[in-house]
Amino acid sequence: MNAKRTDKPTTIYEWLCCPDCDSREIVRGPRFEDGSVELRCKDCGTTSCVGL
Repeated sequence: MNAKRTDKPTTIYEWLCCPDCDSREIVRGPRFEDGSVELRCKDCGTTSCVGL
């Protein structure tokens, strides 16, 4: 599958499972200056910036 990235911040609650494939294999990435965190699905590669 091709990884899909969205730079639009979402909430952590939308990422209890992957919004694209419903996988629960979520990897937390780096924290950014604005306090948001990058989350990535291990299965399909979907990545998003999430506000905590």
